[in-house]
Amino acid sequence: MAVGSAQATVLLGVAILLTALYLQSESFVGPQIRAIALQSLLLGGLLTLLAVEQGSLVLAALAALTVGIRALLLPYILARQAEAFRLPERELRAGRRVRGHALAAVLLAVVGGGLYLEVIGPALGGPDGVIPFLLLLEGLLLLASRSNALVRVIAYLEEENAVVLLGALIAAGFSILVESVVLLDLIGVVLVAGFLSRHRTAAGVPEEGFVEELTG
Repeated sequence: MAVGSAQATVLLGVAILLTALYLQSESFVGPQIRAIALQSLLLGGLLTLLAVEQGSLVLAALAALTVGIRALLLPYILARQAEAFRLPERELRAGRRVRGHALAAVLLAVVGGGLYLEVIGPALGGPDGVIPFLLLLEGLLLLASRSNALVRVIAYLEEENAVVLLGALIAAGFSILVESVVLLDLIGVVLVAGFLSRHRTAAGVPEEGFVEELTG
């Protein structure tokens, strides 16, 4: 990989990680939806860069899927659902703990990065997987620390982004990677549409208990 491409790849990887840290520090659902869309868009850009550098149709297809589904379609569905449920803009209980979430996210990134570079990376043959590893940890933290249903869907999308990036780095030449990502995207679409729609009443108005759950 050329020096310029390598630097661009690192910068995009760092930008993706910064979006993960931002998600931990934000208690408003709307900005979180836009942040996961940006994260997926950055991932699509990184995959495109790798596809051009390696001449890989598999990575090009992966980039198109990432942008089309996780950067555009799923965030659009989430935003429309948030409007349909007429939810408060802020995840209420998370707002009081947001500083603790942000601090925990930074500490997790530092400890996780050190662990990967010192222990896991050498065992796997290099440090290339450090960004997806940290993204995976941040997604798990987001999933564990929030009670808002929409934010938990966002955490799932972040986990999926981590898996896609890891797969692109270690299995870029295998067509099964694209097939696996298609399956993950289908699960994501079903998760968003099914999980939200099953809680509507016959009149299309969200049930009271579910609104309380969504608002955290």
